[in-house]
Amino acid sequence: AIIDAFAQNNGHLGVSDARYINALKLFIQGVSPLEYMAHRGFAHLGRQFDGVGARVACQMQAIDELRHAQTQMHTVSNYNKYYNGMHSWRHWHDNVWYLSVPKSFFDDAMSAGPFEFVVAISFAFEYVLTNLLFVPFMSGAAYNGDMATVTFGFSAQSDESRHMTLGLETIKFLLEQDPGNVPIVQKWLDKWFWRGFRGIL
Repeated sequence: AIIDAFAQNNGHLGVSDARYINALKLFIQGVSPLEYMAHRGFAHLGRQFDGVGARVACQMQAIDELRHAQTQMHTVSNYNKYYNGMHSWRHWHDNVWYLSVPKSFFDDAMSAGPFEFVVAISFAFEYVLTNLLFVPFMSGAAYNGDMATVTFGFSAQSDESRHMTLGLETIKFLLEQDPGNVPIVQKWLDKWFWRGFRGIL
């Protein structure tokens, strides 16, 4: 209903700063594909983990991530009617040089082992990136009258707290299994925290 109201009232004409449109282009090209890649990664994990708790948690996160990608694409699609650069997000993601940093983050995480993937995404990506991305971005969207984007952003952000919990519980589980896991997990935490930090600078 919010998206329909925005479209009916030509909300895109009320944008207070033209740079906001460029921010939307970066978001649909650089962030929405990551949500989709997270969906694929957690769907793979959900099929591979034997434990019921981990399997269900990964499947639920896969559904969340797919929903995030779909709602983001749907919300931004209204702008695509009026502005260039918001179509073919998958093509942009795979071929534009400035998107190589977030793309490499997820490519490397998905090619790592299952536990490292959870540390990379549910710890580093969710804690380091999404909190710094969604909250300020939604403030900018509200400032520009884009309440449809605010709605999907806050909906996604409420899911992120659950995703962060999966990361912390996985790390806790790994550390409790064997003292030999401590240096392994610490290496992953260092690696993915700094990759995430570098990715947002």
